[in-house]
Amino acid sequence: MAWKLKGRYVTACSCTNVCPCSTASAPPDNPDGTTNCWGAGVFDVREGNLDGMDLSGARVGLKVHFPEVVSNGKWQIALVLDESAPDDHAKAFEQIFSGQLGGPFGDMAALVSEFTVERAALSYADSGVALGDGSFAYEPLRGQDGSPTTMSNAVFGFAPVFEIGTAAGKLEVFGHSWDASYGEAADFEYSSEIHESIRA
Repeated sequence: MAWKLKGRYVTACSCTNVCPCSTASAPPDNPDGTTNCWGAGVFDVREGNLDGMDLSGARVGLKVHFPEVVSNGKWQIALVLDESAPDDHAKAFEQIFSGQLGGPFGDMAALVSEFTVERAALSYADSGVALGDGSFAYEPLRGQDGSPTTMSNAVFGFAPVFEIGTAAGKLEVFGHSWDASYGEAADFEYSSEIHESIRA
């Protein structure tokens, strides 16, 4: 089954400064010294389809827990679907993000030990998102010319090039409430034929 998703995402996690999990596959870096990375984000799907089913205009949330070095696996992933999403769209996103239909999510499926699906209210803006009981604002770090600071060729990046920044708000992930700290945003393009966008 062929699929394609294109749009922009905004995510945040509990790590300080630049999250070492995605950028270097290093242990999570929480302010309290613990090595659990708690994160959440929303993907604004501006163009999308699965075998002719139009998925454009959808919003999809992810909650993640990395218990140690990311490359060791044992990830907890919760796919958050908007309360108003039609059942057939919800099923399509579940198949895509769980890796059942291949592509980049299929490449990283072996690292996931728990994948769940839930429904909640979702909202998206380039400056911040809300999913369920959690929400955060995002602000990119900026270089001398005023443009956002970017990271490229990261080990576990959700895009080949992504902005890095700060986040402020609350992450409600798997029963844990954490302050958002690190923020990230990028344009994305994933498909059953593209394997470069998520490096796993």
